[in-house]
Amino acid sequence: MKYYTILFALSIFTLTSCNEQEITGDYDVIMVGENDYSEHDITLTIKMGKENLVSGRSACNKYSGTFEILENSKVKIGPLMSTKMYCVDVAQVENDYIKHLSMVTQVIPTKKGLQLLNDKGLIIITAVKK
Repeated sequence: MKYYTILFALSIFTLTSCNEQEITGDYDVIMVGENDYSEHDITLTIKMGKENLVSGRSACNKYSGTFEILENSKVKIGPLMSTKMYCVDVAQVENDYIKHLSMVTQVIPTKKGLQLLNDKGLIIITAVKK
């Protein structure tokens, strides 16, 4: 019985580690809400480690922040910092992306990238692996 318990625990640890490794990387954001933003330069970089970091480019500015991993693929994104350039042509796109990113509570890896969900389980950001 102890053998099966240890085997089960190792299996869970391995699966959890794989999920964390699956989300680490660089992504291009293509959808925000129902808007196709693939033509804009929106990127997402996730680094897992001692400090879990999220950063990227939000069409005009660069942003960064930390996040906490909770149970069942749930995350809590901390406050985000951003550079302060104003780009008239993409200001609305950038504000929309940052607003949606701050609402993310769950990250689901897919074959092509990530789906970021809100607290209602709706996909609010879709990103593809670079």
